[in-house]
Amino acid sequence: MATATAARMKKGKETVQPVTTLAGKITSVRFHNPQNGYSVISIEPKDMIETGMVSCSAVGNLAAVRVGDEYEFAGEWKEHPQYGRQFAFCKADVVLPKEKTGAATYLSTLAYGVGFAKAKRIVDALGEDALNRIIEEPAVLDQFHFLSPQQRGEIQEGLLKNTRLAELAALICKEGVGIGTATRIFNTYGQSSVTIVKENPYVLADEVYGIGFKVADRIGMGLNISPDSPYRVESAYLYALREAGNDGHVYLTPKDTIVALDKLLGKQSMVGVENIKEAYAELEQRGLVCREGDAIYLASMLDEEKQLARDIVRLAQMDGKYLSTDTEAKLEEVTEAMQAEFGVIYAPEQKEAIKKSFYKSLSVVTGGPGTGKTTVIKGIIEAYRKIAKNNLIMLAAPTGRAAKRMTEATGYDACTTHRLLRFNPMHGGFEHNADNQLPAGLLIVDEYSMSDLHLAKCLFEAVPSDMLMVIVGDVDQLPSVGPGKVLEDIIESRQVVTTRLKFNYRQASGSRIALEASRVVEFGECRLYQDEKDWKTILEDEPEKAVTRIKAEVRVALAQGLGIMDFQVLAPMKKGLVGVDNLNEVIREIVNPPDALKPEKKTGKDKFFRLGDKIIVIRNNYKLGVFNGDIGVIQGIDSSSIAVNFEGEVVTFSSDDINDLTLAYASTIHKSQGSEFPLVIMIIMRSHYIMLQKNLFYTGFTRAKQRLVMVCQESAVKRCLDNAEKKERHTLLKDRIIAYAGAKPSQSA
Repeated sequence: MATATAARMKKGKETVQPVTTLAGKITSVRFHNPQNGYSVISIEPKDMIETGMVSCSAVGNLAAVRVGDEYEFAGEWKEHPQYGRQFAFCKADVVLPKEKTGAATYLSTLAYGVGFAKAKRIVDALGEDALNRIIEEPAVLDQFHFLSPQQRGEIQEGLLKNTRLAELAALICKEGVGIGTATRIFNTYGQSSVTIVKENPYVLADEVYGIGFKVADRIGMGLNISPDSPYRVESAYLYALREAGNDGHVYLTPKDTIVALDKLLGKQSMVGVENIKEAYAELEQRGLVCREGDAIYLASMLDEEKQLARDIVRLAQMDGKYLSTDTEAKLEEVTEAMQAEFGVIYAPEQKEAIKKSFYKSLSVVTGGPGTGKTTVIKGIIEAYRKIAKNNLIMLAAPTGRAAKRMTEATGYDACTTHRLLRFNPMHGGFEHNADNQLPAGLLIVDEYSMSDLHLAKCLFEAVPSDMLMVIVGDVDQLPSVGPGKVLEDIIESRQVVTTRLKFNYRQASGSRIALEASRVVEFGECRLYQDEKDWKTILEDEPEKAVTRIKAEVRVALAQGLGIMDFQVLAPMKKGLVGVDNLNEVIREIVNPPDALKPEKKTGKDKFFRLGDKIIVIRNNYKLGVFNGDIGVIQGIDSSSIAVNFEGEVVTFSSDDINDLTLAYASTIHKSQGSEFPLVIMIIMRSHYIMLQKNLFYTGFTRAKQRLVMVCQESAVKRCLDNAEKKERHTLLKDRIIAYAGAKPSQSA
């Protein structure tokens, strides 16, 4: 990858020369931040006569700090108001000892089991420039048979990290990039890291995990890369399309693309329309972007949308494996037998849903909370067992929590979609795919409104045509966090057999949550009950007082014996006084206050985790097998990792992976999809204005299984109910399904 990158490097740049240099040895470390490398050290200058001092203070970024190491620093002298004269360095090059004793001593610190005697034998054989020879020619260590392969690797890695990584860190950490990021860059490019970063820092956004355009741009601007550099514009173009996916879009219109690029590149920059056209042409030639009419796609996204549409049509048009002339009679007989066997009476629409699941290889069941979706799922399973005489039944859901609920409700094991398809981190893909499909049987996937385009494509291509596949979900909920609105598009295409469950059984049993869910969907209305058994409304206009009321409700929940996994605070947005970020901090002080026995780990400027914290995964981490939306509790913290318990499964996150986590005492409503909690405390305020929509409000309060406490402004709730128009998502999946089906919309929905 680095070689291909280097081949494209053509642009030069202007370098700002440091004012002065200072060579010396580190005598003490007064401060070192391992996250960003910022260090305050004492130095013994090499030339004491020239500097006129025997010791001085220096500040700057170092990847690793060891007393006794020698550096050549570049920077300038500054007068600190409190600490006096300091040398502020912007660059630090490790000076490797060349004389034999010093080189052997240095070498002996790099690998376990290699002491001074062995190190001296290596230096004696390689000469005074031994250390540099090892860096440039790692194979020279092969001649020393007393070294194990592991020791050879440790020596080379230690030398590289102490020299090249230090140089890289000094180059980029001054731009606010952490040492962890510098290490990932170094692990990707090795000795070429500094050269690649200097020539084109924007490749980092494409090739190094955890780096996006904005970080790459900070580095680029710090290195004086031209604002209209093709590298910069191309990187921004790709980032804009990827970010559109995070906003739910599968593609962008030309107008939206220009708006996004203006924000990223700056309206005052030298970037013009011609620069953008040239960037698109280059990216198109490289097969990264493409355009269909007014739709500009990432090429991979267009391929996924087309493939998903084809597979949906393939399954939707395939007769069910067990469909025959007497299927209807058999199903009627089976449902009657199941009613007698399980003591349940199926409503007509539930019977219809069970029967329809056998008509085609693909069918849909949709309905709100309390409409009997779980009863239908259990009915389909039992009918399949009786008709198919086949026990190969697979149940899945997008998140671990949703899968666990499915298991509890049906009595059958369910797993996440990712685990069903068996992600293989070695190959970076799923083991079950178009070339290695799932075994044929019955597949039911719940909470399908949460499934985005990519996950849906991966699942559908892995489903054989003789599978019976049923997707279940509430189409009135928010669409997926990721790109697309797959469930809605499948239903609205009217090409897939669909049953909509409307009768609400929880409403019949007196559930106000279920009653108001139906009223919100059908009439756009909602009663705000003052204080009933399962619904309490607290009207509050002032954000500060609203936060106080939430804190009080959290204390009540704890006093009633609820654990942190039994209740969830929900808000529409992250930012602001009544946003998720602030609510997490104030709730943590109640639920998991500081304790000398609870270690903490700082993960950012103002961010840290504490033993016992409730956390949520915010992006898929296939390597660790955890996925966006998984919720767990921190059960271990040490200097380099955090151990999290996810429903009994413990996963260890290294420093590089910790940014995939955030606190989860409070969560956005979007992140709560697929989950239910005994108690939900939801806040809806006018300050959330841009997010206030009917489907967001509906999704939020229907997460409450037993009790809802809503802290709100009445006018904010009214805004939600009045704003029934769904936020537009750019996707052509529905149109492609209809086109590939080769027919006008049917009446199957």
